[in-house]
Amino acid sequence: QIFDIQSHETFVLTTTDRIALDYDRFEELQHNSTLYLMRCENQDLPTAMKEHITFTPHYDTLIRSGMYEYYASEGQVSLPYALAELVDNALSATAKNTGMRSIEIRMLFDETLGKPAVVVLDNGCGMTSKQLKNWAVYRLSKFTRKNSSFASQQEGYVRPDPVAHSLNSDISYFGVGGKQAVFYIGDSTRMISKAVLSPDVHELVLSKDDFERKEKNKEDIYSGTILNRKPGDFSHCPDERFLHALIAEESEKESFTAVVITGVNPEHITFLKKDFKLWTRQLAHIYHYYIHGIDGNNMSKASANSNPSKIDIQVTLREKAPKFPRALNLREVDDDMQTLYINASADTFEFKATTQPENGTVEGVLRYHPFLYDKETYPQDPQASLDDKEDDDVESGVHNQARGSRPIFECFWNGRLIPYTKVAEFDWCARPRTQKEQDLPPECYSRISGVLFTDDRFQVSTNKLTFMDLELALRRNDTIFTCEQKIEKEFTQWLKNCHKNLDKQIQFLDYKETITLPDVTPKERQAPWATFGSIKWHGKTYKTGELVKSQRTNPTLYGKVVRFLLYGNYKGDVFATGGQVEVALEPKAFYNKTRRIIPIIKIDRTSTDDAINKHIKSDADKLPHELKVEWPNGNPFSENADYPAGTPLGPLKIEILNKKGESLSRMPRAGQSPIVVNSICLSGTGTNQEEMLSYVAEHSAKWNFWFKKIENLTKVGKYTLFLNAMTNDSAIIFEGSKSLNKKLTFTIKGDENQSTKTYNLILLSSFSGGMPFNIPLQIKDKYGHSTELPPNIQPEKCDLKVILPGLTKGTQTQKIFLLPGKPHSLHVKPEDNPITGENGNPFKFDVEIHDEAGNITANARQLVHGYPEIRADCSQTGVGQFVTKPINLKIIKGEPQKLTVKFSMPVSKTVKRFLQDESASLVLRNSEKIEWLAGGLLENLHYKLFDEAGREIRLTPEIASMIKVTWAEDGNLKDLVQGKLPNIQVPTKVQDARFCKVLYEGQSVSVSFTIVMNLITIKSSLSGYALNTGHCFPHSVLELVDQYGNVSKTLYSTFHVNVLTVCLNQEHNSCVAVTGVCFQNGTPGSREMRFTFRKYVACVTVMVTAGDPAQLKLPLQVLNGSSIPTPFIVQLFDMWGNPTQDQRVVVECSHLILKVLFYCCSTRGYYQLEFKGSFNDKPISGTSLNLNLLPNPNKPVRLSVEYDTKAKLPIIINVVPNQPVKLGPDSQPPAPVVSYSTAITNRTLVENMTLRIMDSYGNPTGQNLHGKVAVSMKSSSCDGSTNLPLFEGKNSRCQFNLVEGKVHITRLAIMENSPGENGNEYNLIFKPEVSLEAPTPLIPFELKFLFYNDSENQHKMSALSGKKDALNVAIAKYEEIFNDHQTLLMLLTAMKLHFKSLSFNLSSTVETLILTLLQVGHLACVQDDDAARVISWHLSGDMDCVITTTTAAARTIVDNTLGRQQVMPLDGILMHPGNRPLPHLRNGTPLFPPQGNPIYARDLLIYSHRPEDCNTVFKNILGDTILMDDLYSGTEYRKAVSDIQCPTILTRQGDRISARGKFGGTQNKAPTISALKVFGAPLPGRYHTLREQIGDLSRSQVSKLNSAVLFNKDRESHLIMMKSPDNQNKQQDLKEKKKQLEEIERQLGMFVDFALQTEKLPTSFHSFLAFFDADRRAHFSH
Repeated sequence: QIFDIQSHETFVLTTTDRIALDYDRFEELQHNSTLYLMRCENQDLPTAMKEHITFTPHYDTLIRSGMYEYYASEGQVSLPYALAELVDNALSATAKNTGMRSIEIRMLFDETLGKPAVVVLDNGCGMTSKQLKNWAVYRLSKFTRKNSSFASQQEGYVRPDPVAHSLNSDISYFGVGGKQAVFYIGDSTRMISKAVLSPDVHELVLSKDDFERKEKNKEDIYSGTILNRKPGDFSHCPDERFLHALIAEESEKESFTAVVITGVNPEHITFLKKDFKLWTRQLAHIYHYYIHGIDGNNMSKASANSNPSKIDIQVTLREKAPKFPRALNLREVDDDMQTLYINASADTFEFKATTQPENGTVEGVLRYHPFLYDKETYPQDPQASLDDKEDDDVESGVHNQARGSRPIFECFWNGRLIPYTKVAEFDWCARPRTQKEQDLPPECYSRISGVLFTDDRFQVSTNKLTFMDLELALRRNDTIFTCEQKIEKEFTQWLKNCHKNLDKQIQFLDYKETITLPDVTPKERQAPWATFGSIKWHGKTYKTGELVKSQRTNPTLYGKVVRFLLYGNYKGDVFATGGQVEVALEPKAFYNKTRRIIPIIKIDRTSTDDAINKHIKSDADKLPHELKVEWPNGNPFSENADYPAGTPLGPLKIEILNKKGESLSRMPRAGQSPIVVNSICLSGTGTNQEEMLSYVAEHSAKWNFWFKKIENLTKVGKYTLFLNAMTNDSAIIFEGSKSLNKKLTFTIKGDENQSTKTYNLILLSSFSGGMPFNIPLQIKDKYGHSTELPPNIQPEKCDLKVILPGLTKGTQTQKIFLLPGKPHSLHVKPEDNPITGENGNPFKFDVEIHDEAGNITANARQLVHGYPEIRADCSQTGVGQFVTKPINLKIIKGEPQKLTVKFSMPVSKTVKRFLQDESASLVLRNSEKIEWLAGGLLENLHYKLFDEAGREIRLTPEIASMIKVTWAEDGNLKDLVQGKLPNIQVPTKVQDARFCKVLYEGQSVSVSFTIVMNLITIKSSLSGYALNTGHCFPHSVLELVDQYGNVSKTLYSTFHVNVLTVCLNQEHNSCVAVTGVCFQNGTPGSREMRFTFRKYVACVTVMVTAGDPAQLKLPLQVLNGSSIPTPFIVQLFDMWGNPTQDQRVVVECSHLILKVLFYCCSTRGYYQLEFKGSFNDKPISGTSLNLNLLPNPNKPVRLSVEYDTKAKLPIIINVVPNQPVKLGPDSQPPAPVVSYSTAITNRTLVENMTLRIMDSYGNPTGQNLHGKVAVSMKSSSCDGSTNLPLFEGKNSRCQFNLVEGKVHITRLAIMENSPGENGNEYNLIFKPEVSLEAPTPLIPFELKFLFYNDSENQHKMSALSGKKDALNVAIAKYEEIFNDHQTLLMLLTAMKLHFKSLSFNLSSTVETLILTLLQVGHLACVQDDDAARVISWHLSGDMDCVITTTTAAARTIVDNTLGRQQVMPLDGILMHPGNRPLPHLRNGTPLFPPQGNPIYARDLLIYSHRPEDCNTVFKNILGDTILMDDLYSGTEYRKAVSDIQCPTILTRQGDRISARGKFGGTQNKAPTISALKVFGAPLPGRYHTLREQIGDLSRSQVSKLNSAVLFNKDRESHLIMMKSPDNQNKQQDLKEKKKQLEEIERQLGMFVDFALQTEKLPTSFHSFLAFFDADRRAHFSH
């Protein structure tokens, strides 16, 4: 373009790098270079400028791309290494900074500010436009790139000077890593950079989408645009808000570079968030020595670091609120591997290596990590999946085994880690293959780590993950390793010193022998084990016999060392990292196993002998120490004492105490056995001792250890009783303790106190007559032992008379003494019955045991039982005394309370049975009768067993298994052990009495009882009967029964019934028949009938309902008027005036049709409405209503128009505009074409154009609206272009006044030399901004225009635009004609089908056809929008289902649609008749007043045709779904009816509560109505009125079927006309005009595919039908 510069104006021509051009430099410029024409070199850019560049890849990409492609290997996550590539570039850029070198990795994951982004920012030297272009070139390394635009300023690569550890920052190397990294992280990158002393910021965007677009459009892929702009200017990216803060920081920086990566892979985002600590730790490891300096992160010397680093690498992570940002400086990471290696080492060994022929130098450092006492200090990787748990079974007990098989050396290249290359070892530092006794232990070689530092003389892969040749170069023979002396010797000596001075191992001393341990697992480690007498560990010597305490064992062990063990073949003193120790546990009785082998490291080195002895003594004090014996019933046996035969021994109560006096039941150590006491009684002396009995007593919480009384000591002689404490496994563990083993010796002699007289008649072998014979008298005890007669017994005197017939004196009388006989009866004193006393006082009873003659008798085992748990021993004297505990009973209403005390003297084992209820325990006696409810269940039966002494016997499974009952086959053993008997089912018949017996099998112990029933009530068959008024009860029987129907056989009194009319007939002696009961009048409801018999009363409730319908009544009054506003409610009444609900009555109304609402439209006069009913074909009288219809002057019913046929009558229809919806012109202007020339005509966009507020039909409206019309531009391509033309005055936006709904624009033009893309299409947007709020948002008016940089193109395009507009008008006219033809053809076709259908049943056929073709969404309407929305959403899966009348039709549709269309045939639906009431309704009565207006959803559907079929369809798919107002009402309703199945509930707010009770969440919330296919709204009432009128007219013309012939002729004529040559010529002309229009639009760059713009015409039969009959249309909207 040619322009002028005034002679007085100064200017300079510069490159985009602000280098002024002279002649020589101008000659060196490349083609298509961008230059600036400025007043001076540093002039600010007026706006952002674009620079066209190309960045064709370097040829090196092709020949080496396979070697250097970015890859992730070894199963590791590569994302941290991709970030490291960008940090490498930042380190190189900041290498020449004199101050702090700042690098920040900023992750912006706040979705509210835009798409996620990763930013790497540095304060380095920045890049010029040329350098930014070089960066974009793939594979342009630092050896081949040019950093300047001119050869005179070319800077070749210079290798940096050597520095320690090669920390030279020369790591941005190949021209590959940065681009590979950004596209590995995301899909797009934006490079933002500002060079030092440059006033401009340069931006370059590379994106995957842009490359693909260029490839698709066959454009130059490696071309793009660099945006040069002012610092802080973000006008080019208004939508990317996350960049605004970053760009705002530019004005404060002298130079910088920011790499902004967007389109970040979601997996990367998750990793960066979740594993923040992991990848920051990896980065800190990679740049460890750049961050911390050459000495590394030695935390013990941090304050004394003489060479601090100036590199600051910051990582920030920002997420959406409320999450707080995370920030971390890599200098703060203290667990990267190099930090762990440095701080875990105790000494270092440095060396160097020189390789040939590359003359490379490698610096190396080895570090020693000593063994300390019980663990290796070699650091473990925190992220490694190692098992850190301690293993007690490991022989050495060492926590870890140092380095193991991992390599020694990590490798750094130019100061940064190369992560995937590690060097295992060199020959001079490897473990020797042969081991001598004096050599180092082999584990010392596993305690070293190392690091190698190299420079760029050794090649690495382009992604800097692996070395190419480092290990091969170091292992070559010509590689020289150097240090102060010979490296192998010096290294060995250094390692020995480390082991000697730094390792803290265990020294095993005093070798004993080598043994095998058979209990060790696995089997291969059972031998050999060397044993030692002592060890030296941590400066302390441990010997056998010393006291030790364990740590980290459960439980803590205390004891003495037996020996030390070490696995392996050893014959003398030796060092080792661990071993085992055998400990004899103390006290021994405290442990099951008295010896344990544990790792030596488990010895507590801090414990002292005093502390161990104190704990052992404390444990010993907890052991059993004393056996305490008590005699609960007195009469203790003494040592060596004499006792008469039969004297009972015991009972004995034993208690085991420890030294603290605490009672014990088991050994104190957890998990050890319980303690028992063994009792052994021996008779005889010396070796002739015989075991009489042996008992074992277990511990009881109530009695401790209890031994029952021994009563079989009747044999005379010496006895010994032994009591021993032992564990229940019969292992006596207290043999040495006298206090835990008791011995009692005593002697049994004949009984002198309990003797009886025994008379022995001794006959001599021969005797002579007249000679006397003796009858010797010998006194013996009851066990047959001879004894003396006790002096305190005075027998009664008796005469013994002996008669010998035949003697001279044949009768002789002798005085003898007799003692009382055996027990016969029990007497209790006082004899008052009842005995009275005060509440809270005890009662005293005296008992005597008499023989048959009434004498008080004393015998053994005379125990009398009385009040529960009280007994008296009457064995000595025959008398005893009972004293009860104080009696405390609740006095009810001041009435005395009675208690019954039963006394008994058992002579054998007894079984007592208890019945437990809520108040007390009832003891059932033998042969007792129990009265119980017939059919009831006798529950909670318990039993107890007692021995002869009346002591309760503890139930065991063996004893319980011997208990048998007669009412059940086998009891539950578990219940029997607990003393519970099976429940007894009481018979339901009065005549039956159930005999029950409990017995102890194998013993003569049993108890029995009988269950009997009583009469309790009167039974009537009338209960619950419903009786109509005026009807009599059917024959009914009254019986006297119990609650289970047992009938009494004697009935001899009269029944009384409190009703009006009763007939009593006594049929037999067990029941009474009741007949003739009738209610003649009264209101319906419940009635109570009372029957009495003696003291028995029965009340029967019957329901009296209304009688047979007899009359009709109208309960509502009717007001006079033109209409009857309220509906007639016809109520049925019986003859007594009671309302009835009988459904069998037919009601008819004469003169008028009975409807819900009457509308009186007849001639005026008097009318009478008569309502009649019939019941079982019998008439029911009704009521009549007189109506007087008067003419209503305010309601005309007919319009009559009379006019003169010759006169002209103008009818004026005033059509007013609708609501304002848009802004539009009076007439559509053509698309303008403008250019940025100086001529105003070429720049004019709009001239003399008036815009008005219009309705949807284009009618002007909104005259009351005022405001502004804002005009702006946008690109038609929607590519986000910011290079838009500007209006005059350099404005991107202008305004015009809107007055009375219109605006007039005189002229609107663009500015001279306006920016804009040549040949681009833009849109003018005229947006109204009104002061008053419009009913709906106003749609702005848009006008397209073309922009060109030259006027010639403008004129050409303007001419083409004119032709285009003319063609559009012609094409529109042609299409309008052809559309009219097609529409007319459709109408004629529909009419043909219509008249054809009149030849048969029109209604049935058409409706069948509709139901066959329509979908579910077309079958119904819903009045309420909220209900329509939620019901349509609930049925969204069924809305497009087609309903057919037959299954065959359904199969046809499925076949025609290849199975894609779902169908539902009506003949395959099973529908139950009738409707269920809502869940809250029971028998027509609501259970509660529901909230939320519940209603079945299907009841809201309105059907216009075939309601029965439609009701079947929706009852099938919608079921009993309920609709309510809101979610709260729905949940409360469902809770209230939770006792039955509740169907799905929908709410008008769009919520759903499923039939399973689930609600909430997006799946149970309906979307907005605009996003759904919903049921249509019903047509208004006026529509149906018009339809009826149209139907009347249509029916009057049905007879004219011959008009169908006319329609057929018209249709055939129309088809001929459509195929005429003239019409075909018009269609051909239309095609040619479309081709011309396509060509013009192609030239204009605006080609539009007409196939996409042409609207498809409706062709389906449903469309014909909808066009023909508006009433059949589908109410189906979106």
